[in-house]
Amino acid sequence: MAFTRLKRKDRRNKNASMDRKQAIKLNTKLVNVKSPNVDKIVIIED
Repeated sequence: MAFTRLKRKDRRNKNASMDRKQAIKLNTKLVNVKSPNVDKIVIIED
């Protein structure tokens, strides 16, 4: 079955859209890194 230019274009657009969504998800993912200084409490008295 021969594919028309429009079908090829639709496939390219679909792939580009999926790639764009993946990139957006990767770039906007919130990264929670626990601070290594949480357990250290320093009290300075004068």
